[in-house]
Amino acid sequence: MNTPSVRPRWEGLPDEVRAKVQARLGSPVVEVSYPEGGFTPGLAVRLTCADRNEVFLKAADLALPMASHYRAEAVVGEHLPSAIAPKLWWSLKSHGWIVNAFEAVLGGEEPGLRPGSADLPGVLDVVGSLERELTPCPAPVGEVGETLSLLAGHWERLAAPAGPDAWCTARRTWLTEMDDRDLLVKAAAGETLVHCDLRADNMLVDAERVRVLDWSWAARGAAWVDAAFFVPQLILAGHSPAGAEAELGARVPAWRVADPKAVSMFAVAITGYWSWHQAHGPGGGLGAYRGRAAEAGRRWIDYRLG
Repeated sequence: MNTPSVRPRWEGLPDEVRAKVQARLGSPVVEVSYPEGGFTPGLAVRLTCADRNEVFLKAADLALPMASHYRAEAVVGEHLPSAIAPKLWWSLKSHGWIVNAFEAVLGGEEPGLRPGSADLPGVLDVVGSLERELTPCPAPVGEVGETLSLLAGHWERLAAPAGPDAWCTARRTWLTEMDDRDLLVKAAAGETLVHCDLRADNMLVDAERVRVLDWSWAARGAAWVDAAFFVPQLILAGHSPAGAEAELGARVPAWRVADPKAVSMFAVAITGYWSWHQAHGPGGGLGAYRGRAAEAGRRWIDYRLG
């Protein structure tokens, strides 16, 4: 599991905010539990009330830049079908905080993605269902090109002659040619609501189904984009790049019709992003994850480069 950020606690919320939450719940909180994982320093907590109802609460200080993700998640959550994501019960702002209350998935666990995992078919089926369930885009969100523009454009700096590593040196020309922001943005345009951050720790599996969490990066774009985001996660879980693409090809219709060059451009862009930010961004759990993800991305690039 990825190393988590340091998150606030339920009792650390301002008294006035906790009072408002208690009022919305309609029953006193008697039990508090915290999930593992996550990279954002916002509150994430499961609350059990005296009437035995449960809710999953996410909250952030509105003064923090990352609060924009919680605002976005509140907007998108109103439009997600229950077959795809836990229901957003309500959202409130109080005393400088935003609080989102979601359905608590009882017995839900992070799915396993390793080869042969019993969870994997259900995970791939829900990835495959996103195009059908979320086209046309049901939520008022921006274009996926805005997100992909942040990913692309890092290889020119990484592959500069001033000191690239051997892997970059051997592939410099191809990497810089394929790291084309404008072409990638054009290829990724579409009318599906795409998640843009599919990982095992953004999913829950219970006895009945797999559901996708944390839609804070959601955007409107081509359905293949979410499958492309998922390839490195499968590689990190132990699949070969060929095996990861084959798994998606078997169960995700959007992946089967994706333009091969667009997929390669995506692989180059996201791997460049991870490589650059692993070298120049914060360390800790996020930095370590980016290092592992960059290595998975390089394996994927080598597979696609042939």
